[in-house]
Amino acid sequence: MVYYLNEVELKYLTLNLRPASRQNSVPEELRGWNWHSPPLKPYYDVKIPMYLICNNYCSTGRDVYLAMVEKVKVEAEFPVALGKAVHEAIAEAIRQSKKLKFDADPREYDDERINRAVKLIWDYTITACKSAFLKARAEQPYATEDDIILTSMPFLVEHRLDGSLLGCSGIIAVDCYDYLHNIVFDVKVGDVKGRLSTTGYALVIESIYEMPVDIGCVVNLNFGENLSITKDLHHIDANLRSRWIEERDRKAEIIFKELDPGKAENCSKFCLFRNRCL
Repeated sequence: MVYYLNEVELKYLTLNLRPASRQNSVPEELRGWNWHSPPLKPYYDVKIPMYLICNNYCSTGRDVYLAMVEKVKVEAEFPVALGKAVHEAIAEAIRQSKKLKFDADPREYDDERINRAVKLIWDYTITACKSAFLKARAEQPYATEDDIILTSMPFLVEHRLDGSLLGCSGIIAVDCYDYLHNIVFDVKVGDVKGRLSTTGYALVIESIYEMPVDIGCVVNLNFGENLSITKDLHHIDANLRSRWIEERDRKAEIIFKELDPGKAENCSKFCLFRNRCL
């Protein structure tokens, strides 16, 4: 399943990332629980959606200006619709698995391309969860069913958090938090970088629960003939945290001062506001 680590990834986590995170500890001022002090304390009194802080579709940040200042409404194109459906499918497959409903079926969409992708990720997720449950049950014969579910599927999916302490708007939905390994996950459809998203999630978790979150994992899904999955396990270090703060403050300034930063030299094909700049 997308949130289970294989043997190689577990070794990398245990023998590389964990020791590195201990040797290069995050400064206290960059922990989410210090949201009330600089540099984490928001400089401008604005609230920005996490996705606008973390996406890198527009180098100038004009997408932030169009969305938050001009209030431009756009219709989701196929890549966005696909991503939303895939996220929903993963979360729901895990919920059904935790109810031991391994024979549940996914939701159907009007677009056959989306249905095909959803079916692939649904079957993969259900199968992995069932395998983990049966393995844990065989190895823990005296554990209760609830205990086995909690340890074999240790995932909070689409976990809702309030990011307002850090200048984020609305309720943030964290793709997945593995509470046994203390890893925050972000799922991307396609080869999209996402370390700022895991960093933002980690900071919000720290701001609310006051517990350190040092490891993130970006999961990239590609749907060709078959499902392809790659994972980017990383240390959420001081550099990533500083970058997230810089992006938040840069984009907050655009909103607060209502500054149009101008068009980017190279518009991303994934930007929802691409047609406004061409």
